[in-house]
Amino acid sequence: MHTPETARQPRKDTLATRRHMIDAAESLFAEHGVDNVTMLDIARAAGQKNRNAPQYHFGDKAGIINAVLDKHSDLISLRRREMMEAIAARGAPTLRDLVEAYVLPVALHVEDNPNGRAFLLINSQLRTSGSFARLVAERAARYPEVVELTKKLGMSMRSANRAERESKILLIQTLVFHGLAGYHASGKTVRGKQFLVTLCASVEAVLAAGG
Repeated sequence: MHTPETARQPRKDTLATRRHMIDAAESLFAEHGVDNVTMLDIARAAGQKNRNAPQYHFGDKAGIINAVLDKHSDLISLRRREMMEAIAARGAPTLRDLVEAYVLPVALHVEDNPNGRAFLLINSQLRTSGSFARLVAERAARYPEVVELTKKLGMSMRSANRAERESKILLIQTLVFHGLAGYHASGKTVRGKQFLVTLCASVEAVLAAGG
């Protein structure tokens, strides 16, 4: 007899179907753009005979976008938590400490993950999407370490004006994702270590600049 907890576990074939659709959506979004891919496109690319399979498993397009991003963000979150814990153990963090905790988990994940570039492209697209731009901002609340880090970055700014602080956070988000996407699209013509040093310095400069 199954316990209620066991009964609620998804079947292996259900999990496999979900993963297949997530992978198909990731590939389509990266190649054609988030706004240009339909749920039917995803069903077909995933080889689903039921055209409504993506809706059944994910609810709507935002649901499957979140599932694609979660595949990467959950791993990035582990790296960032480790960095935040190390920073806390050392005492009062510098602005560069905080910037590196913001930038490096994303950069290292992209280097390690074969689909990391797709993650960058999708994030870059979402930030200029007519339909899903708000989804990026809403996702931050899912990860407590991101909320904590963003708060610390805000406190480190010279700006007392809330609108300016929010503008700077938006700017560094764009700088990180578009910057890394451009770096990988360029064929890595610049040394990776030097690019990351420059990227972190640029983010730090934005945050430290006076209003």
